[in-house]
Amino acid sequence: MYQIEGKEFATLMKREFVAGFQAEETSVTLKDRFECQTKSLRNEHFDILHFYADFKKTVRVNRMEDTTHVSFHFELSGRSDASITGFKEVLSMEKGHFNVMNCIDPVSTFTFPEQQKYEYICLGLKPTFFRQILAECGPGFQEIFDRSARAESFSLFSQSKRMDHWQNTTLGLISAPPVADALKASYIISKVKELVLLTLNHDPQNNKDKTDDISSADTERLMSCKAYLSENFLHQLTLEEISRNFMLNEFKLKRGFKKLFGTTVFGYIQQLRLNHAQTLLLSGGFTVGEVAAVIGYASDSAFIRAFRQCYGYSPGKYQLVF
Repeated sequence: MYQIEGKEFATLMKREFVAGFQAEETSVTLKDRFECQTKSLRNEHFDILHFYADFKKTVRVNRMEDTTHVSFHFELSGRSDASITGFKEVLSMEKGHFNVMNCIDPVSTFTFPEQQKYEYICLGLKPTFFRQILAECGPGFQEIFDRSARAESFSLFSQSKRMDHWQNTTLGLISAPPVADALKASYIISKVKELVLLTLNHDPQNNKDKTDDISSADTERLMSCKAYLSENFLHQLTLEEISRNFMLNEFKLKRGFKKLFGTTVFGYIQQLRLNHAQTLLLSGGFTVGEVAAVIGYASDSAFIRAFRQCYGYSPGKYQLVF
């Protein structure tokens, strides 16, 4: 194991809140130990850190000091462990998972196992900005608001949660905004708020009024079902198959999914497919017919009609406009 002091590593992972928008890239190579690169984007309300690394042996970063912030951590590839002051347990993250930590003057020790292509994105919010978002959401978030206002150290989830399609899509749009330069600042701010809300939506307490008549076991099954659909929406799925996989009868699946998530099972799948179609169209590498085939539409006309209803443009015009 190679150990490095936090002060030395802080140049890569420093967090700041600054006036205006500031972008920065940093890289460090330590022969036979690790290669790291970071991309940062920050303003007065948040700091977005995109971290990439190849660890040629296990690396421990000891006692890295940081500023008070609310950490929305998304582990895109690989795994890591963190011991943070104010938290009793080691916070472990693995590929495709996330958690939210309210960190008060944190001093952290990180352990990165030997691994290639490690990657994460951390959205650090200034606590006042976090509470502003919570206040806009209404009384359902009062408990989290109060804990933040009391400057408590806490993680929103006792264990990391699996990222869903919406979070992945929003992270991608923040990293590569599909808008003109003059619009990027406003666009990124709106997407940061959207990412916070999508992440808070994973907390069952915030959906309690919707789920009082759904058992905790069925709620967990429905959450798992939604996560599964987020990753397998391009597959040909039936209600019978989904019900069997998640040990729910079709009535409980349809009723519970609608009540918990505000949409039907196939409405959710269709929206995921149309979002994927949007991404493919923006890439410029696919024709409208090819996109229709990829996302499972039997005819171009049916795809064009559904896309126009969702986005207000036909797919062809959408490619021209954006």
